[in-house]
Amino acid sequence: MANVIPKEVKKERIDAFIAETWKAVLLTNAFAYVTGTYVTYNDLLASGTEVVGTGYTAGGAAVTKSAWGAGSGYTGTTNAMLDATDVAWTSATFANVRYVAVYETTGGKIRAIYEFNADKSVTSGTFTVEWNSSGLLKIS
Repeated sequence: MANVIPKEVKKERIDAFIAETWKAVLLTNAFAYVTGTYVTYNDLLASGTEVVGTGYTAGGAAVTKSAWGAGSGYTGTTNAMLDATDVAWTSATFANVRYVAVYETTGGKIRAIYEFNADKSVTSGTFTVEWNSSGLLKIS
């Protein structure tokens, strides 16, 4: 196994992600990740755990990537990162949101799944997913 993966190689992966179109999909507290089972958006759909409610469209919302890079300024000299603007659903009413999954839209491959660590709800308001201050995705 390699001891070091150069930051330039990590950035190549980030650059490939930048070229993709991504969406964020909300999942209920009934979702439980299983390695090898949930690989694509269609797998998530089959689980029956995508949020249903006012102001939410099946398939989720577009993720707008905003910054990427590698090295100094990206939380460490050997890291590569990708950030995105927060995703929001307006005039929304839904409950029991526990996860957000990010997937690429061409083949539906899941790129990341995030847990909120508590159930979230919104009633006639805006539901916003705020990405981590260190970015949406980091390759260390």
